[in-house]
Parts: sequence; structure tokens; C-alpha cells
Amino acid sequence: MVRQTRAMTHFDIVPLDLGDLAQVRSRLAVMEAVGAHDHAGARPFNPAHVLASILVSRNDSRGERWVAVRDERVLGHLDLALPVLDNTHSMYFELGVHPNERRRGVGSALLRHMEERAADESRSTISTWLPMPGDGAPDISADGAVFAVGKGYTMSLGGAVRAVDLDTVDEEALDLLWDQASAKAADFDIVPFAGLPPERIIDGIAYLHGRMYTDMPLGDWDLQEAAIDRERIRDWADMRRLRGELHLHAAAVHKETGDVAGFTEIIIEGGAEEHCHQGDTIVDPRFRGHRLGTLLKIANQRQVRAWRPRMKYVWTGNATSNTHMIAINESVGYRLVCHENVYQKKLDR
Repeated sequence: MVRQTRAMTHFDIVPLDLGDLAQVRSRLAVMEAVGAHDHAGARPFNPAHVLASILVSRNDSRGERWVAVRDERVLGHLDLALPVLDNTHSMYFELGVHPNERRRGVGSALLRHMEERAADESRSTISTWLPMPGDGAPDISADGAVFAVGKGYTMSLGGAVRAVDLDTVDEEALDLLWDQASAKAADFDIVPFAGLPPERIIDGIAYLHGRMYTDMPLGDWDLQEAAIDRERIRDWADMRRLRGELHLHAAAVHKETGDVAGFTEIIIEGGAEEHCHQGDTIVDPRFRGHRLGTLLKIANQRQVRAWRPRMKYVWTGNATSNTHMIAINESVGYRLVCHENVYQKKLDR
């Protein structure tokens, strides 16, 4: 336990006690209040996903959850993710303080505690994702980014968040786009599936997941190569199954060789009725130039409605420098909502 006294406000920083249901619910209330105050207009907070993530974690990352508590009430939370198979020099964090408890030292104390944990774990790079306002969501707050910069963090990768409203998509325009793209992709099959990839393509999916760490624009973000194999893919699929998530894919398979040329994925969290989000999308450099990205996006976007007819929004994020993928997203209906940047700090080991 870490005890803090800041600006006449006393609180303790303690690990989240999963056996203390009142503390768990108080933490959820803080996260919901932060979302309503700082992220209005963005993808809404999903408490069911938070709870499922606590109970079912990834095997390739170790998580820690801390809370700042006063009089048995949570004032703020700190979530840490420590990769254990690759990028073991890194630690990722999410920090939130209830809007009514800000400017009383809670956020600074949690951030200091996080950096101490990073030093204890010999992690030299710590990163977080923070939103910034955009034309589509002017109510999104820049407070988190301003706070981070004031504490020595620098923006290492500029990103943007877009959403597509499935109720307003012009399906006839998508049909035309599909036909135009298909004319350049006659050598490929588009294979939609849910959950664990079919055996014949699981190794290709794993290989391309690994390429995401090196092929996507990284700016100054210290993300290093990762070796993703079929066992990791199986673990991720099992994790999502236990969390109650629906994981939809579309893969492009080269007819002649059977190689996986590209894939895209969308995750529908347990308890989510209107909002889901895009995961990775990548096309192998060997097979680019065949409009595969467009076909994959259309195929998987339509899978969402096939599985969840009332699902309304799909959210995605891209590096602002990734103009090619942004153009594909906008062609299938995505529109800018806000910016979301990676902020990073290097620690002396």
C-alpha cells in the first residue's frame, strides 16, 4: 500500500481487490465518469468488457490494477500492461481520475506510482493512448494529453479515430466499389470467418499479425518486432471466447499458393449492443496493389450486420500518416471523430 497526502487530500494507492465488490463497482463508476467527462462522442464505456478483461487476461501480457482510495471510495484508477513474450522493455498504462477529484494530487500520485512500478520491473519505455478533440467530437477533452506532456511525456505517434454508421452506409456504392476492386483481385479468394482461424490459414494469420509490429507507421513510438505464432493466435481466440467477444475476420487467400495475402478483424465485445471496433488490418507487401484492403473491409463490415443486425457503429484508429488505409476506410463510410495519440516516456534503467 502507498499512502499519499496531497493538497489536504489523503488517499491510499492499493491493488484492486477483486473480492471487494464495493471497491470494484466504485472503480467502474470512476471509469464511467471519466468516459462521460473526457470522451463524450467517442466509443462509449463498456463495463461488461472491463469486468471480463479483469477475469480473463492475455497469456502474453501481465496486468496490474491499482486504485487510489479514500474512505473506501475510489478516486482514480491505474491499469498497467506488461508484455512478457516480446517488447519486454515496455509498459503500457491507462490512468483516470474522477472529474470531481482532479487537481488534488491523485493523478500525479498514480503516475508516480506507475513510473516506480516500471523501474521495479526494469521497463524503460512507458506509453499510453490519449484522445484529442476533432471536428466530429468537440466535447472530447485534451486534459489527459496536457497532463501527460506536463509530466515529461512526448507525443510519439499521431493517430485519428473514425467511425462508420452502418445505418447510413450507401450499400449500392459499396457494391460498385466491390465490383471495381474485385476486377483487380481475381487471383484471390475472400474468406470470412469468426473466432479461431481455419487450420489452413492460421499460420498465415499469425505471420501477418507479427508484421503489424513493423509494417504499420510507428513515428517515434518504441514498438519492436514480435514473433506471433499459431499458439498465440489460439490463446487470443480462447481469451475472446471466455470474455464473450465475437471476433469477425475476413482474409484474402492467394489461389495459386494458398498464402494469406491479408486480413482484417472486428471485435464485438460482450455486452455491446451498438458499438464495435476494428482490430488489425494488413496486406502482405508481396500482394499489394490488388485492392485487397478494400475488399476485406467491405466483406467484414457486412459480416457485422450478418451476425448482429442491430449493431450500428464500427470504430477504427489509424496513424495520421497512414493515408492509404485512411482513404480505404473513408471509401467504405468511416468519418473522423477525434484524434488519439500515443504519448511515451523513456526511463533510465
